Amino acid sequence: MEELNIAFLTRRSMQGIFALVSRTFFLNLISFGTFVIVTSVLATKDIGIYIAVIAIQRVISFFTDVGLGAALVQKKQELKQSDITTSFTVQAGLTLAIFLLVLMLNGAIASFFRLNEQGQRLLLVLVFTIFISSFKTIPSILLERSINFSKLVFPQAVESLAFNFILVALILMGYGVDSFSFAFLLSSLLGIPFYYLVSPWKLGIGIDKEALGRLKYGVQFQAKNILATIKDDLLTVILTRFLTFTEIGYIGFAQRLAFYAFRYVVDSVTKVTFSTYSRVQNDLVFLKNLIEKSLFFVSASMFPLLFGLIVISPYLIRYYSKWSNKWEPAIFSLIFFCLNAAVSSLSGILVNLLDATGKVKTTLRLMVLWTSLVWILTPIFIFFYGYNGVSVASFLVTTTIAYTVFLVKKFVDFKFFGSIYKPAIATVFMSVVVFIFSQVLIKDFLSLIFVILIGGTVYMCSLFAIAKKELMSGIKQFGIKL
Repeated sequence: MEELNIAFLTRRSMQGIFALVSRTFFLNLISFGTFVIVTSVLATKDIGIYIAVIAIQRVISFFTDVGLGAALVQKKQELKQSDITTSFTVQAGLTLAIFLLVLMLNGAIASFFRLNEQGQRLLLVLVFTIFISSFKTIPSILLERSINFSKLVFPQAVESLAFNFILVALILMGYGVDSFSFAFLLSSLLGIPFYYLVSPWKLGIGIDKEALGRLKYGVQFQAKNILATIKDDLLTVILTRFLTFTEIGYIGFAQRLAFYAFRYVVDSVTKVTFSTYSRVQNDLVFLKNLIEKSLFFVSASMFPLLFGLIVISPYLIRYYSKWSNKWEPAIFSLIFFCLNAAVSSLSGILVNLLDATGKVKTTLRLMVLWTSLVWILTPIFIFFYGYNGVSVASFLVTTTIAYTVFLVKKFVDFKFFGSIYKPAIATVFMSVVVFIFSQVLIKDFLSLIFVILIGGTVYMCSLFAIAKKELMSGIKQFGIKL
């Protein structure tokens, strides 16, 4: 294992998080702008078709991934060329085989899920991009192991920009669902050379039996991911048989909007800390400190965004003319998906620690629990609340975070509530202020923006007043000079 001292690793980890969050800020603004345009122009039914096809693709993708990438990142010893070549060969072979199979069965799949021709084309493109992504895996892994995420941002930025600009242009030109097909295909192909520019690796094909055996962690890791796919995406696929594409569109809109900040902030934190946790698995003091810092950073970022969105969502949809009289039926689901995202942002940090330290069997048991609850509760709540029952069931499942905290505390004695209570207090104060001002001031979109700015100011001031020490410590470790 490459030797890195704790001080350097701490600084590199925090700077890695800062790099991913700050350098992708502009990209996420563009991505959110794309989301606004897509949900403004496309019909609710077309968005429902897109959501359903994405879910089908993700279900298919779990047959193509045996977790070898995670195994390479998590491996304690230095990587050998045989490990890398074996991982790439298995991954590329599986993805190509699955694409050819889907190509042959495309008609039957489309008939079963009632997909139109545009939906069929999108499905084929998405499955093909799984094969394309296998060429990007090794360069990404090499950068992740060295915790050098600042370089990884560049090819991801190129691909993201290409996707969003192509998608918006085609949507505005009236290509409908086909816009997604062209955007996914072209951006995926364009991104490949940029990954090899920042992380060169000579392509090689071959399978080493010893290397394959050393990567068995990946199979256990992927078993958890398969359950996650069954819990979320397979459920969406099955819902296409019971709900209309319009109703699935409402669910998809609410979930995407609620989890937008989650994907931006939490995914960046977990991506970096997975590599860091893996490198210092036996240093419990370091793990404790990093968990608490991660929980504080994530709660301080996510709580105000999500609870603020809950308060202003009716006004946001009412006063943004392109959403008005279109997405109001999604508000109920949006509220519960926001609550889901708030809790999931914390449990994700804890599950990430268990995965990175090799306790995959523990997270596998958690995933079995969550999957069972989702499949039991969702039909029940759909019966009572219709399509809105999906969001209610998803939130109730997240309340099992107490059990996750218990499992992690058996391994690392960290402070859970002590890490999040200050952001929680500041968020409650902000939410009350925003709620009161919204009742009095919001009359149009401009006044809505004004109330949002008031809420942001109130939150930042109150958080700084009660958590100045934690904020200053984090700023120093991020490498920011004041």
